[in-house]
Amino acid sequence: MAALSHTPGAPAPGDTRTPLCALDALPPVGQARGFDPAKSGRDTVFALRRSDGIRVYRNHCPHQGVPLEYRKDRFLSGDGQRILCYAHGAHFEADTGLCTDGPCRGMSLASLPLVIEDGWLYLAVAPDSPLLR
Repeated sequence: MAALSHTPGAPAPGDTRTPLCALDALPPVGQARGFDPAKSGRDTVFALRRSDGIRVYRNHCPHQGVPLEYRKDRFLSGDGQRILCYAHGAHFEADTGLCTDGPCRGMSLASLPLVIEDGWLYLAVAPDSPLLR
C-alpha cells in the first residue's frame, strides 16, 4: 500500500472531495446514516448500504424541500427496504431514489456521486458545494 501524504478521511490539498466516514462506520444494509458535511448544524445528506454498493442522497424531499427523517438517522422504512419522507408519507426506492408512493410520485431524490478510497467514503463534490446545503 502506498504511503498517504495526508490523513485518511481528510481531503488532500486541492481535493474536491468531501469525507463522510470510514466505511466500517457506515451501518449495515437496512439502516442509514445522516451527515452534515457543510457543518450547517443538520444532516443534509445520508448514506445507506445496498446489496450491490452504497448510495448517498441529499436529505431533501422533492415535494416541499423538507428533511426526510423524523429523528437522527431514521430515513428508512421498518423493513429497511424504502426511504421514507416522514413529513408527507412519500416512499422512495432505496436503490434509485425514485418516489413510488406519495405526493411526489415520479420525482426522485438527488443522488450524490461518491468515491471509496483507502477505507473511506467521500462525496465527489467539494465541501462548499450547494448540493451539500
